[in-house]
Amino acid sequence: MAALAALGVSPVPEIFSTMEEGPTSGGTNPGEAWLESHGRSLGHFVAGRWLRPEGRESLECPEATTGRAVAAVPAGDSSDVAVAVAAAAAAAEAWAGLGGPRRGQHLARLAATLGGDRGVTLGALLALGGGRPLCRTLGADLDLGLRLLQGLEPPEGGWEPLGVVAVVLGGPCSLPALLWKLGPLLAMGNTALLVAPPAAAPPLLLLAELSGEGAALPPGVLNVLAGPPGLARALRAHPEVTAVTFLGAAQEELRAQVWGSPCRGPRLGGPQGGRVVVIVLDSADLDSAAAATAAMLACGGCVLLAQDSVAAALERRLRARLGGLRLGDPTDPRTEVGPLPPGTLPPEELVQEAREEGAQVFQAPLPALPGEGRRFYPPTLISGVAPTSRCLRELAPGPVLVLLPVRGPSEAVAVASALPHAAAAALWAQDVTVALDTADRLPQGLVWLNALELPEPSGGCAGETDLDEALREFGCPPWEQPPKVEEPLSPQVTVDDPGDAELAQAVAAARGAAPGWGRLPGASRARVLRGAAAALPGGPGTPEDGDSGDTAGSLRAALLRWAARAERAGGAVQEVPGGRALLTRRPLGVLGVAWGWPRPLALELLPPALALGNSVVVVAPPGGAGAAQRLRKALVAAGLPGGALTVLPGTSRGCGSRLARQRPDGLWLCGGDADCHWASAVSVPRVWGVPAGLLGSAGQDLPPGAERELELRCSRPRCLWLPGGAP
Repeated sequence: MAALAALGVSPVPEIFSTMEEGPTSGGTNPGEAWLESHGRSLGHFVAGRWLRPEGRESLECPEATTGRAVAAVPAGDSSDVAVAVAAAAAAAEAWAGLGGPRRGQHLARLAATLGGDRGVTLGALLALGGGRPLCRTLGADLDLGLRLLQGLEPPEGGWEPLGVVAVVLGGPCSLPALLWKLGPLLAMGNTALLVAPPAAAPPLLLLAELSGEGAALPPGVLNVLAGPPGLARALRAHPEVTAVTFLGAAQEELRAQVWGSPCRGPRLGGPQGGRVVVIVLDSADLDSAAAATAAMLACGGCVLLAQDSVAAALERRLRARLGGLRLGDPTDPRTEVGPLPPGTLPPEELVQEAREEGAQVFQAPLPALPGEGRRFYPPTLISGVAPTSRCLRELAPGPVLVLLPVRGPSEAVAVASALPHAAAAALWAQDVTVALDTADRLPQGLVWLNALELPEPSGGCAGETDLDEALREFGCPPWEQPPKVEEPLSPQVTVDDPGDAELAQAVAAARGAAPGWGRLPGASRARVLRGAAAALPGGPGTPEDGDSGDTAGSLRAALLRWAARAERAGGAVQEVPGGRALLTRRPLGVLGVAWGWPRPLALELLPPALALGNSVVVVAPPGGAGAAQRLRKALVAAGLPGGALTVLPGTSRGCGSRLARQRPDGLWLCGGDADCHWASAVSVPRVWGVPAGLLGSAGQDLPPGAERELELRCSRPRCLWLPGGAP
């Protein structure tokens, strides 16, 4: 260094700090060029062609940076919905009849189209309208999106498509989030109708236009409507729409838009995702953790839990990183942080409240920005907050980091488990033993180790579903229609319904028992089920108190069968770009079961839920509670924790809604009397209207593939990313 100074040469660090990027190859923005080719006046895209209704009011499509209108779309109404639904329904039979392999070829052709120059145009439109930087929309987002269109195979066992599926967008969304739904939807043989607000419409309309190039998709398979926020309500008048998936809608908005019920339809898929919680332990590479966390700000903020001994050093590094981020036009390849998405309010109120509580707030200065920077928010670091602060309880829109010190790994796990909206986690630690132990205790479905934002192998959106579940969401199993069998009715016994207080107490007890029961090894849970099977009273062919036929024998068989599955439960290691992923499944937590069929409670539903580590709260029909209580007594005697199974007798009508109000982690609705409106159940992460055909009659074997379905309904996926190897 002294020799360089003697020669009059600047030190190397100074050279790097003063370097400027050279000019980027440019020209016309391809997204703007595509809009110009359509005269910046777009339409709907239905049945493989543009639909431009005459005399219709136009809605402006704003860009994210300044809010200026870059295009216009017609204000869709109920007549447009009717035309689009009819087109999708007309194309459904031929598309379903192609079979899975041929549909996969069509999707591969669509992926090839997106992988070329037209994919650059799509990425530019996503950046222009959504504010997500071009370096992401043409980088990791596009790469993962293309992977989500390839290798999709429907599950075996006679699954059929649902028909017409609507995807309703609340605003701009990333390409992986869209294709994580659209890819499986189309692969299962359904046709799609996308309903979007004007701000999100241009890239979707381009995607629909591209779907016709090279015969990627037949006309009518992918349709797009643009319109005002209430347009999705017009879907209610069309029974051909058998499923609706919402993307980017808040839970409050979802309640106002949904209709129908889990048992009667249509199927409902709610928005998934949330923020990332980053944990930095004392053995971590702080520079790597700070760099990766700062880079995450392009996608929104996160909560950072740092061990006390390294919190101050990490905060210094974060401030330096945030100050060096490049804010600007999202269509500029050099931009690292873009504007807030359209319709998103700056988090100023939340940040100011943190200041008033005594927190330290660091904000990087804003450079000169387009539109006087009105749509931008400075990269912000909030530290010194109380654990009960609003900035921890609520999602902060925009580039906001919240730093909270923790004493060690156990406290980090406890805080991460209590944080709302935490969909994924990243853990930094060089001590491999501590890192793996801590990662194993985190509840998030997707956990990165010493890395962040690598694409998830099974899909990529938040670890909430794996590929098998994503496909099944849009398919109809062979047992969906119940077999015509004579079922004995439950004895008509008048029992007071369990009130909300009793249900709340039962769910609270189940939450207390769930962590311990769920973390037991599968062999330990199997011993409990086998012990209960040996202790059950009665025998084959000896019905008692609401039982029918061979109930005891079939229940014993179910306990033993699921005990064996619990022992065999494992995972898989998948080679992925950048490392390896350990794929396993975890229990849901607390599962509520509401029984509404006029037949005795099918106790065979309970062994899979318990074997896979869940705590269960059952509202049993009159006359069915006695058999369930005997099962519970046998299980507790064999070692089941007391709160892990609660059986409450009561009438079935309305019990689904009452259970949903307690917000269990999963809810099974068995029969119409237990059914509830979707608006009552949107706060429950996983809701299932159990098909009667899954169970058949008493003593009847489950249909082929039903055990796999029960396994997926009782558990959730877990992906642990282990970095290593060549990218």
